[in-house]
Amino acid sequence: MSSANATPRRVRVPGDQNRNIYRRPDGKLEIGYRDSLGKQRWNVVEGGITAARADRDAILGSKASGKRVRPNPRLRFGDVAERWLAEQVCDLRPSTQACYRTAVRVHLEPRWGRRRMDAIGVSDAAQLVRELRAAGLAESTIQGVLVAAGRAFKFARRHMGSSAESPIALLENGERPRLADTPERRIYEPDELAQTLAAAWEPWTTLFRLANVEAGRESELLGLWWENLTLSDLDAATISFTHQVDRRGVRVELKTEESKAVLPLPRSAAVMMLEHRARTAAPTGPRSFVFATRTGRPLGQRNVLRALYTAQERARRRDGTPTFPELFEHDERGHLVVDERGEYVPNGIARRDLPPLPDFHALRHTAAMDCDDAEEARDLLRHKNSNVTRTVYRAHFSDRRRELLRARMEARHASTMVTDATTDRQGSGVVPLDRAS
Repeated sequence: MSSANATPRRVRVPGDQNRNIYRRPDGKLEIGYRDSLGKQRWNVVEGGITAARADRDAILGSKASGKRVRPNPRLRFGDVAERWLAEQVCDLRPSTQACYRTAVRVHLEPRWGRRRMDAIGVSDAAQLVRELRAAGLAESTIQGVLVAAGRAFKFARRHMGSSAESPIALLENGERPRLADTPERRIYEPDELAQTLAAAWEPWTTLFRLANVEAGRESELLGLWWENLTLSDLDAATISFTHQVDRRGVRVELKTEESKAVLPLPRSAAVMMLEHRARTAAPTGPRSFVFATRTGRPLGQRNVLRALYTAQERARRRDGTPTFPELFEHDERGHLVVDERGEYVPNGIARRDLPPLPDFHALRHTAAMDCDDAEEARDLLRHKNSNVTRTVYRAHFSDRRRELLRARMEARHASTMVTDATTDRQGSGVVPLDRAS
């Protein structure tokens, strides 16, 4: 084949804003530039045109500021990961920082810390997933480790002169964590929820009820100000989620735009919130916390869980037995143990060692079960897209779709039976009794 007919290795992406950006025959984007030694370099981009522009601006900006820009083949993963934690992760929320530090220092650095970035390939990434799975880590935890690894590779390309391509981006779907295998969270059965609420006390009862109606996360509900509730018209009441309270008690803006939303507040829930405001001893100005201490501080997340766990221990069925018998001692025959005062004896076992029990987040999941489909649940839960919702609630919505299909099949079958019966009567010459002479 002549050189004139040969497929070019790469072509420039048109547009003035896309200078130095090229597209390869396989569809991937590359950034072309000359390093500090004047040698032509090509960096493959992980992502689309927006990511390519960001990478290009970072490289050209470094050159313009006088920094040396050239690939560093001796760059080791441990050095990259620690600098990434120090320079970028440090600006994130404490809980996110803790997750990334654990991923790097517990799972990644012991395996890859002393290895060169360009020597870590897709086989190593696949092996990492297998090892973490064999160690008993949840699929969602493994996914978090891969996210940390991928971001470390991206940081190295943008800020440390690495030319290594992220092996995380090259994993096939079958090599990635199986998020669909994550067990579904234990939710409240109708009687369990009613009995738990009956055993709670204010302001916790109102907080638990609101979580179950609006599917709010614990931190989001504790971050509500009274200005986030519109209660002047009970038939058009709304609740607006904009902030959350972190574990230090600081009110911060929600991380994603998808989490921010204005949802309808049912009339009964609006009345409940008015009653809550009337009896609270805390300040109730527009920028006062809805759930607060007497001094106006937001309620602590630990106290919320203590109140919920105490309510579960107090909860009783109609026959007087515990709603959650797992929390109490049983004798060798499996019967609940009663002390000399006739009270059930707590077993003293830590929650993490018991069979799964519904926690505060289960109130959010229980609310999602009232939705007819994943799209409606996505709006209520404020997920990024309905694929996330389907992954989390796959079994529930599969059952719901099956029930709806069964109902439609029954309706079609009943209509054909009526038609067939009418045809048989007409064809057989049978005269209805009300017309017989």
